[in-house]
Amino acid sequence: MAGCSQDGHRRVSAVAGLAMPADGLLLPVLVLRTADWVPQVHERARRSLTAALRSAGTSALLAAASVATAMGSWARGGHAVEAVAGGLRAASDGVLASARTHQDIGVRRLVYRLWLESGRSRHEEVTRAALSEQDGVCRLLCAEWLVADAVRDRRVDVLEGLLREGSAKVGIETLTALVKLGRPETGVAHLADRSVMMRATAQWAVRRAGRSPAVIYRNALAADSPAGRTRALVAGLGECGTHQDVDVLLPFLEHPSPRVRAEAVRAVRRLDGPLTRIARMLADPAPVVVRAVKQALRSEPDVVPAARLWELLTAESPPHVRLGAYEQLRAKDTWTRVHVDLHLLAARDVELGHRAQADLIDWSRRSAATSYRAPTKEMTLRLGGLIDAAEPLIGAQQAHQLRWILGVG
Repeated sequence: MAGCSQDGHRRVSAVAGLAMPADGLLLPVLVLRTADWVPQVHERARRSLTAALRSAGTSALLAAASVATAMGSWARGGHAVEAVAGGLRAASDGVLASARTHQDIGVRRLVYRLWLESGRSRHEEVTRAALSEQDGVCRLLCAEWLVADAVRDRRVDVLEGLLREGSAKVGIETLTALVKLGRPETGVAHLADRSVMMRATAQWAVRRAGRSPAVIYRNALAADSPAGRTRALVAGLGECGTHQDVDVLLPFLEHPSPRVRAEAVRAVRRLDGPLTRIARMLADPAPVVVRAVKQALRSEPDVVPAARLWELLTAESPPHVRLGAYEQLRAKDTWTRVHVDLHLLAARDVELGHRAQADLIDWSRRSAATSYRAPTKEMTLRLGGLIDAAEPLIGAQQAHQLRWILGVG
């Protein structure tokens, strides 16, 4: 309790005494005090911690490591991490093996770094960890160690094994190393990887081998694509193709798989394909496709005619289609935005009413003062009627503000 006291004198006495350094249960408190804001406290705590860690048991050492790694980003937390790292470096192989399975991710990452730097790690153990460790950062640390070791010894077989079995992050490191060892053709097999970064690395490798990844994608899509690879092939052609490849991609906008259609939308947009063709998919039955269409049209609010968007906003449309139409209408211009918000509120729309009310409040507070272009007379009359209908929901104050902005009633 004294070590956590508000009184700095009591904290100094606690860390300077014999009980805290000697008791493993109190070691986490001692670690905390190394970052104390009082110089006399943290200086004495640091001296005591260094001595305490030399005799700490495994459980106490790991408990201290857990606290220290949590303090790593603190202004004065670096000393605790360094002190605990020193204690772990001196620990036995058995303690390090136990620490690599610790439930605290921060501890595991610290221990993996120390283990790999120590020269005590064996190739088989690192390989197993690179393929089975649950934490991606630890897996990547092991992969980097294995790649550096394999490059040094020119062990292509080790790298190829990692490439077959590892995760995307491991694969990127491994494929990069294979290219450095003169095996860029290995990248061809990974052009249709699900990972964007892995595909980019494979495309780079294929170019290093003197081939065009776009040609490979084009030919693969023209043939009967293996099941499960179509989406990645479409994405890959969109990433490295040209405008001339749009015609290859357009048929995939009608693919039976929603995820392939969504990927085709992104690829066609990326290659500057026809926006009108993409816009027709705003009514697609799959939400994932409509989300991709909204993203593609984000900077092009005038592609879809307003009349079509009002049709899609009707209650008969699926919820995701109505949401897409609403967002496109909001992006049209200031007064269309206010119109659609008030329309949904006046209609007591259950699905979109809360969005409309939040957006109307946001417009009133942030954008109304800079709406220099006045609405047409017809729009003003329409908005005035909608304000009357929506007033029970938006409140008299906001209704009055809107009427004042419009110059009505």
